[in-house]
Amino acid sequence: MTPRRRPGFTLIELLTVIAIIGVLAGVLFPAIGGIRKRARQSSAQTAFSQWASGIARYKQTYGFYPNIGGTYVTNLDTLHDLSDAAVNGRFVRALSGRQPTGTALAVADRRALNRNAEEFVAFGRDDFEDPANFSDASRLVDRFSNRRIRVIFDTDNNTSIRNISVPGGPLSLPAELRNISTAAGLPARIIIYTTDLGDDFESFDGLGASDFAQVFAIQ
Repeated sequence: MTPRRRPGFTLIELLTVIAIIGVLAGVLFPAIGGIRKRARQSSAQTAFSQWASGIARYKQTYGFYPNIGGTYVTNLDTLHDLSDAAVNGRFVRALSGRQPTGTALAVADRRALNRNAEEFVAFGRDDFEDPANFSDASRLVDRFSNRRIRVIFDTDNNTSIRNISVPGGPLSLPAELRNISTAAGLPARIIIYTTDLGDDFESFDGLGASDFAQVFAIQ
């Protein structure tokens, strides 16, 4: 009598299935990574657009851009680097009308940054670095954890942004923005951007440039 064969897979069949799964994983994982990167880029661009709209409303309300850096020169446009903790703090307080954690502004901050303590931008924890250790000292980041966010104001009020000195030089700018370092400029009042080019990126958790994507919003 011939013995019955036990149901199941042979070793060769199992190895074949594992090899097929490995090939599929090798094909799918990069595609999934690309989808996630594009989703983060889209989310970051949406956030930057909301910030730019908030800055425009601030300008409409008070008649000037928030003074988050030094003294403005009214015949030049102005670039601010939000990776600077002091500039970042003033940017958040000016546009949200409160501290990052939601506490009220000090009298001096209201006088200097937002006298009516009006909310122009509602920042969320996901806008800041290291949400688990969130505090009033936390800095803004894009959705790739890049905190070297640049904000440019049309402080000469000519509806064009141009002749801006860019950290890392013009080649560190996304291609769509390169004219801002020339006399041609761009027809805009507000530009917010991060980039994965040159040395114009900085992460709080040690990520490299390949982990980022360039993001920008123009108002």
